[in-house]
Amino acid sequence: MKTISIKLPENEAKELDDFLKKRNYLSKSEFIRHLILEKLESHKKEKYGWLVIAEKSMNKLWDNKKDSEVWSKYL
Repeated sequence: MKTISIKLPENEAKELDDFLKKRNYLSKSEFIRHLILEKLESHKKEKYGWLVIAEKSMNKLWDNKKDSEVWSKYL
């Protein structure tokens, strides 16, 4: 694994320590890794979710029987 460093204001570092103790995280690294993975997964779902919605919308437009009947008159 690659090591990265972050700086936090003293009060935020203490709040993080307290939070980790209450939630039984083994380390700050474990917690931060978890947050990063959650954010990346959320981004993927958001990105691909919109593509799925767009595809379904386009299918509704193209598979519309009424429109097909109208277009068949002109094609």
